Amino acid sequence: YTFVSVSEGSPETESTWHNGKVVVSGLVNTGIPGAATALGLFAVFEHALSVTMSGTNPDGSHYDDPGVPYVSYFNGGDALHGFLRGSYGVAQSLGCVEMPYSEAAAVYPYTPIGTLVNVV
Repeated sequence: YTFVSVSEGSPETESTWHNGKVVVSGLVNTGIPGAATALGLFAVFEHALSVTMSGTNPDGSHYDDPGVPYVSYFNGGDALHGFLRGSYGVAQSLGCVEMPYSEAAAVYPYTPIGTLVNVV
């Protein structure tokens, strides 16, 4: 049994549980105002080693980020994935749960389709 718990507390964190034990944990970034990460319990519905993410920022500008690694979509366009940032632990994303590449690489094998992600 595996699930991922994401906390939007301060600092923002994730804990990946497998067989009753935390196997990966660390700081993450969730969504900014206007692009918040939805709270609730969701199942991973798409699992990909690398994707291009594109869309519209809250200010109306567009983004196109090729090669986003270790992606597990769990709610619409919200996903667990790797993303390079100067810091982690605060809201900085457009709804996704961003992690340092090393953390995302460690979480990815535990999040196949059907894995539960709980955002609180």
